[in-house]
Amino acid sequence: MEINTKILSFASGVNWGIELTNLPVEIIKKYGQLTDTDTDNPGILSILEVAFCVGAAIGCITTPMYAGRLGFTNSLRMLFVLSILINGITMIPVHWLYLTVMRFLIGFTTSSISSLSPLLVAEVLNPHERGKTMMMFAVALNTGVLLAYVFHWCISFDYGVWMLSFAPPIICEIISMVCLFFIARAFKNQRKQSQRDEQVVQDDVPLMVEGDFGDVHTSSNFIKSSNEETSNTFQKKLEFAAPTDFNKKLTRTQFRRIVYVTVALGAMQMLTGVDAIIIYASEIFGELFESKKSGIYGSIILGIANLVYTFIAAPFAEHKPRRKMLFIGIAGVCVCHLTIAILYFVKAPTIVVLIFLMLLFLFYNLGPEPIVFMFFSEMFPERYKIKLNGLGYTVNWVANIISVFIFEFFVGGREQYVYIFFGVMTLILGISGTVLAPETFGKTLAEIETQIRAWTKKERHTKKQIENNNKALRIDMEKVRMVSYQDGALE
Repeated sequence: MEINTKILSFASGVNWGIELTNLPVEIIKKYGQLTDTDTDNPGILSILEVAFCVGAAIGCITTPMYAGRLGFTNSLRMLFVLSILINGITMIPVHWLYLTVMRFLIGFTTSSISSLSPLLVAEVLNPHERGKTMMMFAVALNTGVLLAYVFHWCISFDYGVWMLSFAPPIICEIISMVCLFFIARAFKNQRKQSQRDEQVVQDDVPLMVEGDFGDVHTSSNFIKSSNEETSNTFQKKLEFAAPTDFNKKLTRTQFRRIVYVTVALGAMQMLTGVDAIIIYASEIFGELFESKKSGIYGSIILGIANLVYTFIAAPFAEHKPRRKMLFIGIAGVCVCHLTIAILYFVKAPTIVVLIFLMLLFLFYNLGPEPIVFMFFSEMFPERYKIKLNGLGYTVNWVANIISVFIFEFFVGGREQYVYIFFGVMTLILGISGTVLAPETFGKTLAEIETQIRAWTKKERHTKKQIENNNKALRIDMEKVRMVSYQDGALE
């Protein structure tokens, strides 16, 4: 089941990356020629570019409405089937409004799949494997972006086969469906095994029988030594802790804090502007190098660099504390944004701007991209998991829409202002969200939730009391051991 979960997570990430970038301006213009639409109209281009993001935002906010009832596997199965059908009928040229609706629906299904997959990963895998898999999800996302760029380059030789750009997502979704089938079957087998184990335990409960041979005793009837009693009592006291009711509502302070962290980190990830840069990569590089196909080549270079940076960042993001890596990534992204803004102000050489764009993606892959995905798969309390996950990804996509609109408004002579905006928003939202977020590195979901439920002053005091009691018990146990040792020596 673990292997299938990892493959499903990777395929979902690749699918997300491809869907995000598989409709460049050149393909939209070809679609316009086939449907007699003036796709040179900036309004139409904007609507088509944003339709995917709007669908994604609505998909995330509506996911909790059905995922809680249907469950993760049934919800994902339904979304995979819908996504395959929608990608298939998008290949039919009808009208630009038809294409807009299809992009909206693709965004809806893709975002829902991408928001539910991390939750499934968190449920199935242990903390170590969970971190590795979510890091690979970020790798898969960037792999999908690169594949879309390469596929666009192939299609650029003959835009008559533009519809093939929708084939790779279908392949990813079929692979995911196959993995999901085996995951669901494994869950079913686990439930059956659990039921059989419970039945065996019930059947093996010993009965106290009084017969011809007298009373039947178990080992628990024998008198224990004083050392055994002391040791067992100590262990029971040591294991004592204030019970944590995971079904209980969070306090107002706890709930507000986790909601703010969710909103701040979700918005920060997209307000780094990285997705807007990816979406408009062909235009950005076309303006930088002033060549017919330089936009496509520049996009491929950016995609390769982004993927390489993900592999470079993976060991750090996977094996270091989450908040520490997020701080480093946020600081680097902010510095790069402000530096690029200055370079535009002073009209620096193109190659210098490109270098800092590459550095921007490096720091993004060190923190904001993988760590936010990890947080969203790990930090939500069980009672609120699906709703907070939906909120986080909804805010994520709304911020994406804002970043795309802002980028489009400023691109073409005023880029410096958009980079200043991205840098400031990354700093404010990123630092505040990271400071308030729980540290999830190397912890089980139960440990993370216990940490969140200890955010209030009263519960922190209770936790400290338990730790002090345990410390005192350890000291008492050492005294008991010393007395036992001395008694044994005297004998």
